Amino acid sequence: MSVRDMALKEFVDRHHKALDDDLAELRRSNESESVPLILAETEEILSLLTGLTKPKKILELGTAHGYSALFFAKKLPEARITTIERNPAMIVYAEAEFANRKEGERIDLRIGDAGEILSGLADELKDACESEKYDFVFIDAAKSHYKEFLEQAEKICTKDALIVCDNILLKGWIIEADGDAAKRHRTSIKYMKQFLDYLVERDDLDVSILTGGDGLAVIRFKNE
Repeated sequence: MSVRDMALKEFVDRHHKALDDDLAELRRSNESESVPLILAETEEILSLLTGLTKPKKILELGTAHGYSALFFAKKLPEARITTIERNPAMIVYAEAEFANRKEGERIDLRIGDAGEILSGLADELKDACESEKYDFVFIDAAKSHYKEFLEQAEKICTKDALIVCDNILLKGWIIEADGDAAKRHRTSIKYMKQFLDYLVERDDLDVSILTGGDGLAVIRFKNE
């Protein structure tokens, strides 16, 4: 990220307003401990999207310490959230955060491999009506598996569902893969490029690629 880009990010972040003091403090503590969480600008976009669509049942891939799941629960008091995490260290913190807040009562933390859990959810919902399926999906897990996650999520979504994929720009490495850090993530870069090409090639999807935050792909089914 260039100096100018960093200055613009800091400018935007200064105008971010958390939903409440609890969420603001949770962001501060996570950032101070370098815990992975959605960027402030990403949160602003998610707040807009969920405010417009008002989903009732949200699926999140990638819980970390639970910040974004709690954001969804606070933003949408009537919604129920299913969130998936496999990292044992992350799970311990997320469980504690959910247990300490009333919003945690509406969050179902599924522990294990996202692909396996999605397959299980597909079995659970194979005969479900539209109201029992997910109408908002947030994908923020293993970047090399976004195509697989999307295809599995489609099986458990409503026809009008919104699917949002985070970090599609991979800190800019998607176009400028220089340096040791980029080299360590070259597999993710390769698969992310393939995923974005795949989205554009699918005629049954409406796809918007946004540069906000670390990049978002916002996806809807055309339903023609």
